[in-house]
Amino acid sequence: MIELAEKFLEKFTFQGHILSLIKHTEIKVKICCEEETVIIEIKNGKMSLLNDQKSICYEVKGDSDTIQQLFEGTETLRTLEKKGRLTVSAPLRTTLLLESIFFLTKAHENLAKVI
Repeated sequence: MIELAEKFLEKFTFQGHILSLIKHTEIKVKICCEEETVIIEIKNGKMSLLNDQKSICYEVKGDSDTIQQLFEGTETLRTLEKKGRLTVSAPLRTTLLLESIFFLTKAHENLAKVI
């Protein structure tokens, strides 16, 4: 799962159209998949992986296939949650932000030109 998260962050850095979503955002999200855990921090318009598990506010849990779909943007966060394949512990506003980030990061280059 760490490889998936690293690929996601790499793709994210090339998606300039998403940066405005996180410009003034500061959250830490723990993503749990069976035995593995990844912590993503969004702060000051940047996203990074953390090793420190202090002050984690939000959590996303699911099996490996579901987490892969989330990181690859092939299915939206709330759709996976509605299907019962994912558990999200975050307020609706944060859930919508995370959903937008995951889904738009996988977006095709043509979509970036439209936005």
